[in-house]
Amino acid sequence: MREIRLRYGSDVLLGTEFQQQLERIEEFELLNTLGRSDANDAVTVMVRLRLADGLTTDRINEIPWLAIEEIVRTEPTADGDAMYAIVRFTHPLVTIPLEVPDAIISPGTRIGRRGAEIVVRGSSDGCQALVAAFRLWNDRCTVAVVRSGDADHDTDAGLTPQQVEAARMAWSMGYFDVPRGCALSDIAKAAGVSNATISGHLREVDRIAHRRLLDWIGE
Repeated sequence: MREIRLRYGSDVLLGTEFQQQLERIEEFELLNTLGRSDANDAVTVMVRLRLADGLTTDRINEIPWLAIEEIVRTEPTADGDAMYAIVRFTHPLVTIPLEVPDAIISPGTRIGRRGAEIVVRGSSDGCQALVAAFRLWNDRCTVAVVRSGDADHDTDAGLTPQQVEAARMAWSMGYFDVPRGCALSDIAKAAGVSNATISGHLREVDRIAHRRLLDWIGE
């Protein structure tokens, strides 16, 4: 598995069509990809976003390639309210990965007024194809190889991709906070699966986390 991160500065983004998005959305983070259209012209994703000061969600739908389908929950932050929302994307840069079978734009991808970081994971060829597509769109970016090979050992601690995504979503939505920031049902709804499925994923995450802690302390 290879991981590459592309970074665009805010000055670059403000000179592109993404200025429309930055004018309305202060921060935007990909949490999970929920589905895609049969025609490969749209993706539905779970995101965490924070609107620009004084704006309401109806202004987001003015962005041609982005539409909010559902707001799952809202939480206060030091910088203003953040929303967890299910969003439909039709921008070509988001839908290009649908045609690359062995690489994806991964959770942790962010775009905001401070710039953008796109996390690409997959095979070497797949990652190179996605990076080439982004650089064709705009080559004023930096490219960092975070994970260099296709055979990194035990990278995801023995978890399945579904378990890894469940853990990431639970963490992002505050499930592990004290007190909890969301219920198990909130994560299940956001991921589009049953409560039992999410519960099973998180039990396995918990089991492996405890196993690794015991290995680390020598028990």
